[in-house]
Amino acid sequence: MKFLKTMKRMTWLRGKADLGRGPVLSTLIKLSIPSIAMVLFHTLFHLVDTVFISWLGESHMVAISYTFPVQIGVFAILEGVGNGMTALCGRRLGEGNLEEARSTALAAMGFAYLLSLIWIPFLFPYTSNIFFRTLGASDAETLRQAWLYNMWIPPTFMLISFSYVVNSVFRCQGNTMIPLKFFLISNGLNIVLDPIFIFTLGWGITGAAAATFVGRLAGIAYLIKKLKTESEIQVPFRPHIRLPMLPLWGRITAIGFPVTLSTASVALGMGSVNNILSGTFGPQAVAAWMVGLRIEDLAFNTLMGINDALVPFLSFNYGRRDLGRMKKGIRSGLIISSVITGGLGLIVCLFPFPFIELFRPTEEIARTAAQAIRITIAGYPMVIFSVMYNALFVATGFSSFGLITQIFRSLLIRVPAAQFLSGILSLDQIWWFQPISSFGAALITGLFSWILLRKLKRDMESPKLPAS
Repeated sequence: MKFLKTMKRMTWLRGKADLGRGPVLSTLIKLSIPSIAMVLFHTLFHLVDTVFISWLGESHMVAISYTFPVQIGVFAILEGVGNGMTALCGRRLGEGNLEEARSTALAAMGFAYLLSLIWIPFLFPYTSNIFFRTLGASDAETLRQAWLYNMWIPPTFMLISFSYVVNSVFRCQGNTMIPLKFFLISNGLNIVLDPIFIFTLGWGITGAAAATFVGRLAGIAYLIKKLKTESEIQVPFRPHIRLPMLPLWGRITAIGFPVTLSTASVALGMGSVNNILSGTFGPQAVAAWMVGLRIEDLAFNTLMGINDALVPFLSFNYGRRDLGRMKKGIRSGLIISSVITGGLGLIVCLFPFPFIELFRPTEEIARTAAQAIRITIAGYPMVIFSVMYNALFVATGFSSFGLITQIFRSLLIRVPAAQFLSGILSLDQIWWFQPISSFGAALITGLFSWILLRKLKRDMESPKLPAS
């Protein structure tokens, strides 16, 4: 009997969600559970990478701390393209325009491939070292390890680009299970290969990046197979770049570029805070913050999964001009994220050391990381509010609101707060710059969401929806 109930639940999750009809909360749960699982598994992938690398020694752990902003920069570009495509593609599907949705997906794929050229400088140690020196890294061994890890970014970027766009295509069609299975394949293989490449073959920090590449390649093979049988929108793996795509690139950029800048501002802000921590308290403080961030991701990144489910839901109903359903979607997102993210945050806050010990840190780094985690999680309610309404900004094409909010949080509030607190507080207490910045971002989000909802109400009462 228990087995039959489990199978029934699994069958319910496997089907496509109806974005335009049915109970809003259950629809979003159906979309969110695979999305949250996908993000958590992706977080586990980064966590395992960091754990294995930390076993190589403290210098390797410091090096991976400096590469963290670069990884955020990579995903900033992909999130820009993916969110821009999701908002436009979802809106076209909501309008019943399948052909335009297909054209949008093809344009996004070509655009993502073109942007992969940005990361070519990381192939070479000279240009890599210039970049990491600007982030505060000066030790020759740290610079070398950072290059060995990031030199894999250019060849891996095309694989990640394809997966981002294709997973967005499936989410626009109400299917979040295929993106989840892609992550299970690619990240599961990465976890298996990490110890083999890093320790058995003796490749060190390079082995972690190589394992990521192989895992992504296996996941891509799965996505190509599923595109042929379970998607009305086809996206070829081979680069597909044509001049007629330029207008669509412009529309994707108008929505996605603020998202890219928003995520990039996080990377820039983290680099600035790294400099402050390193200059005031030493490299051990940077390592402790990195450990804390990796563990906080277990709770915080569930919000990204809910956001990934909420954006196509909102964009689809924006195309249908159903503001009431959009508002219910935001409320449902707040409920789901409060339960899941809040619950995980509480667990991490109460029991941080079992997670921290995975990194085999020194006693001082472990204690500092635990303190950073406990203070940072105090700002989670405000972060939940900001992330859920940011989904509305992206879905309706007003992602510039999210950009402004993130710049305030990551740069204009967090960095000055960290600088100020570093001069008056101890290392144990400086972490209050995190909830302070979250509170400021929530205030700005509240203002923008009030403005936008009033505008949407006026627009949807008019005879025609404004052109995107």
